[in-house]
Amino acid sequence: MKTINIAGIKTSSLVLGTDYFGSALSREDSFRLMDAYYAAGGRALDTARMYANWLPGGDGMSERTVGAWVKERGVREEMVVITKGGHGFKGDGGLGRLRREELELDMSESLENLGFAPDIYLLHRDNIHIPVEEIMDTLHSFVTRGYTRAIGCSNWRADRIVAANAYAEKKGLTLFTSSEIQWSLAYSNGEMQGDPSLVCMDGEEYGFYAGSGMPVLAFSSQGKGFFARGASGEAQNSKASSRFDCSLNRERLARVMELADRRGISVTSAVLSYITSAPFPAAALIGCKKPEQLADSLAAADVELTAEECAFLEGAERFPAL
Repeated sequence: MKTINIAGIKTSSLVLGTDYFGSALSREDSFRLMDAYYAAGGRALDTARMYANWLPGGDGMSERTVGAWVKERGVREEMVVITKGGHGFKGDGGLGRLRREELELDMSESLENLGFAPDIYLLHRDNIHIPVEEIMDTLHSFVTRGYTRAIGCSNWRADRIVAANAYAEKKGLTLFTSSEIQWSLAYSNGEMQGDPSLVCMDGEEYGFYAGSGMPVLAFSSQGKGFFARGASGEAQNSKASSRFDCSLNRERLARVMELADRRGISVTSAVLSYITSAPFPAAALIGCKKPEQLADSLAAADVELTAEECAFLEGAERFPAL
């Protein structure tokens, strides 16, 4: 499987998302998926402190399940474990809980749930009302205390990342080294997602990553199955329809099918490889709940698209004009 480098940490280009592991997906089924992912060469798992606290008994179960699997399989030295903290509470407008005491609490609970220090620690949301200076001071202390090896952010806009890293560099602190953002060949935005706190890839954000070379972890990388369902003639589910069904994506569907046929790969492989073949380091998060879904996604592990093929998939415009 292809890899990207995040602060010296070799990370698989297909990262297994674990949001429902141990809750809606049983511990046994979760272990089977992680076993299959590992057997295929996958070495990166993505979880979060708040997974899946919206379900009865789900609070902390994703981290606990990931931690238990890593320990039972004896693969701690091989697996890159990414977790996230600082997510806000329901009804707070998506503002991150990024005060020092809030992040200290989330980190302590993540350490307890996992049973070890995560390799990469991301802030799950931003909060523009909290100065980047306070946030970066806190995160630097996590690294110096051995709580994590690298830090990054999720759902932060480029200008805040630049400001945070400028302060950290000036003070000799740990820098943000990766960013998790909603990104897929299937275009979407915060309004379509129904969550203004999500940051979706657009022209401005893309320009920042292309220029800076900061590694990207793309979530909802398959557009909730928009292209796979469209190619098979299956009806879209409610999430794919509301978040990704637009004229731009319907036009891209035909090109995805054409390219997949020409290359002899699956539609899913074409969609995921669009991310992993970007002109900057990029990994795609794959949120699989069934073995057959995982197998379909893992077929993209070593597929590389050319710049011309990526441009063909995009069509006349990479992102709609603002």
